[in-house]
Amino acid sequence: MQPAPVRPRALRAAPSVLALGLAVLACDDPRAPAPGASTASTASAAPAAPSASAAATPTAREAPKREMPPRPVPLGSSGPIQPSAPPEQQMMAIQYTLAMVSPQPTDPLVDKTYLDAIVPKLAVAVRTADKGKTPPNPVKATKGNRKIEVDMGKGCTERTPSNLIAQRAGSSLRDAYDAGILVVSCHDDLWECHQSTRDPSDVLCHAAPRR
Repeated sequence: MQPAPVRPRALRAAPSVLALGLAVLACDDPRAPAPGASTASTASAAPAAPSASAAATPTAREAPKREMPPRPVPLGSSGPIQPSAPPEQQMMAIQYTLAMVSPQPTDPLVDKTYLDAIVPKLAVAVRTADKGKTPPNPVKATKGNRKIEVDMGKGCTERTPSNLIAQRAGSSLRDAYDAGILVVSCHDDLWECHQSTRDPSDVLCHAAPRR
């Protein structure tokens, strides 16, 4: 009786090597589910990320951004731009405040009903807040009703326009923007401060003695 032929070691190892190779391929394949996990559970464990267009879509209440000329001081600083400032800085302040009140196609139309209601409220508010003698008829709409100017005797600061409209007139910068008003300003015997309604952080003050 002849002994059974001995199988070469390479042949005996082939099935295990093949199994190992398939396992490695499965690990390298990003579509392969983890061992023991069903396709449904894998899909539910990895929710799809929002698309770039969805993430970039502004909210319905967000004022559209716009390109502005160079600011004479960094955003977040209101100045003020002093009378002794270099002529270039003073010119930048003029150009910037004009751009603040210039309407764009995306800006809302002027709501005359809101404007007619807010002007007398601001007139009462400034007479209460004024630290000096309030001029007659202290509140007026200018620049095609895109700007509300509040004249006061003394006390105009970078916070005055937003405080007058929000705390004393019962409205807000957001409401003013939705009504097509782009700037609310205060002006006393020394300064004029321009408050953007598009961006509450955008306030710029400069020397503007009343003549």
